[in-house]
Amino acid sequence: MGCGYTGRRVAAMCLPAGRDFLGLVRRGEHLAELRATGVPAEHLDLDEAGPALPGAWTQDRALIYMVPPPAAGTTDPRIRRFLDRLAVAPAALVYLSTTAVYGDAGGAVVDEETPPAPAADRGRRRLDAEQSVEAYGRLAGLPIRILRVPGIYGPGRLPVERIRAGARMPLEAQAGPGNRIHVDDLAAVCLAAADYTGPEQVFNVGDGDHASMTGYFQAVARAAGLPEPEQVPMEILLPEVSAAMRGFLTEQRKVSTARMRQVLGFTPRYADFREGIRASLAPE
Repeated sequence: MGCGYTGRRVAAMCLPAGRDFLGLVRRGEHLAELRATGVPAEHLDLDEAGPALPGAWTQDRALIYMVPPPAAGTTDPRIRRFLDRLAVAPAALVYLSTTAVYGDAGGAVVDEETPPAPAADRGRRRLDAEQSVEAYGRLAGLPIRILRVPGIYGPGRLPVERIRAGARMPLEAQAGPGNRIHVDDLAAVCLAAADYTGPEQVFNVGDGDHASMTGYFQAVARAAGLPEPEQVPMEILLPEVSAAMRGFLTEQRKVSTARMRQVLGFTPRYADFREGIRASLAPE
């Protein structure tokens, strides 16, 4: 559900392997694009109420839910509408949340046992969605897998144009640890979570490298043959950036992915984000 940038990567892994796949999307043009590339897809808009969903969409299928909450508020009405419309419970439910539910840890390590403490509404909406998913899982008696996802990068999702436009970064001494994952690794770990049969519900995902946002932008610039971004004091930079970027810069934490590796048994292909950046630039 929400077969966009990451969902299409999941489809690209499922279809050649003969795995059953159905993508659900909101926008008509995305539906046409998916079908034109041979991806089975259906339309579903979660910003309005609607009838029960066809049971064939979820019967004996693992559901991977990737739809973001609305851009405002502290709750996620979209996922509530979706869960209310499920006529047939899926075999398992994988929900893509965000590491923003942990809030600011002052650069310390957080893991799945760390109590969520979102510092901004972006994280509060995701925590509300997690709680809705957990409640549905208890009532329906089905396995729930919550993946807490950091920054996603990959082909077409590198800050090359921002660097060309002169985006500035905080001084490395002020830039806290970062967390990220290549889109292909995220797609693969979604399938690993769908196949997982153990008791754990929550998994942090990521490449395990905690280079700062400044270090990440520097690596992209070097790989793309561009000048490295200018570094300025954090107090000068923050008024210039979006609310989402402000969260990445000020909510500092190192997200442990030990459970992903040891329990889920998943090792990222791009554990070195520099290699992931080079692979992402290759198509361009």
